[in-house]
Amino acid sequence: MAFASTQTVTLPETVEGKKYEYYYYNGTYGHKREVLTGPSAHTTFQEIPIIDVSGIFSESFETRKEVALKVADACENIGFLLIKGHGVDQAVIDETYEMSKWYFDHDLEWKEQCGIYKNEGLRGYEGVYGARLDESLRKGDKKESFLYSYDPLADPTKPELTADYRSKLFTNQWPADAPKFKEALQNYQGQLLTLARALMRTFALGLGVEETYFDGIIKAPFNSIKIIKYPTQEPDNMSEIGIGAHTDFETFTILSQDQVGGLEVLNKNGHYIPATPTPGTFVVNVGDFLQRISNERFISTVHRVRNVTGQQRYSIPFFFAFDLDAYVKVLENCVSEDKPAKYEPLNVAEYTANLRKLQYGRFQKMLSQDA
Repeated sequence: MAFASTQTVTLPETVEGKKYEYYYYNGTYGHKREVLTGPSAHTTFQEIPIIDVSGIFSESFETRKEVALKVADACENIGFLLIKGHGVDQAVIDETYEMSKWYFDHDLEWKEQCGIYKNEGLRGYEGVYGARLDESLRKGDKKESFLYSYDPLADPTKPELTADYRSKLFTNQWPADAPKFKEALQNYQGQLLTLARALMRTFALGLGVEETYFDGIIKAPFNSIKIIKYPTQEPDNMSEIGIGAHTDFETFTILSQDQVGGLEVLNKNGHYIPATPTPGTFVVNVGDFLQRISNERFISTVHRVRNVTGQQRYSIPFFFAFDLDAYVKVLENCVSEDKPAKYEPLNVAEYTANLRKLQYGRFQKMLSQDA
């Protein structure tokens, strides 16, 4: 498939004669986006491109730059891509899925011993309907998950961290009687950190700065990993959904998805385009931090999950951000007289602390509504 073939005009215009509005997340809740058709439609994508990124590990700068330009094109026009040739051991991926299924097969009481709201950093287990990204939906997201975050012991680079920085790191919750579960998930984290740092250099080249530009602020990055299980949902029931429409706030996401399908990406015309599972690939998508530093050259695209396949769906998103003490600011070469900086610098630790407060608030609101 030629990369340029993804730039096309709109999918079918209407469904049974109706133009639909889709809810999506853009910093606050309740926004709507109309489906654009006919003369008002944009030229936009109708599929997610697959890019071979094996060249990012090449000793040749020209080879790395060639891949970076392809990746940048997808980040500018779509905000999503599938990558192959990523270098992550398939056996490690398979083991992580096996342990995910093993974990979710346990009874609720066992899983809730590590409940997410028992942890200051919101690490741990979150049950079905435990979160709601789209407040237009009566119920929460129809999924259950286990979240853990950066651990220097799992980092292949073994960074030397100050006591002050270590104090900023979140404490993960692990089931006390499941050492193999922790080992498998930490192995996965280690391999994804290596890939993520290589991709960060690729983004730097694509944005026109030095390849090592971001190296100094991804020494002990704020990354989070989730294992997720999606129960089935009725195809025509839009009142409940796997994950409501949203963008990822971090720098970027590396998603492993099984072959069931369900991830959908919103294009400029308001159509949700499936990110069709492809063996041997990861989904990579731009997050809000990368949109900020690129002054919206790279786009953080709205997406959601609807599992209407009749099967259980499993996925593993790896959310990669900068170091907690980093300040995220717009790159100078992404600013011009015609396009001034749209974003003020922000501190990663302060920003994520505010997000946790918001999540606690949303959880309490859900509890009061369900009472």
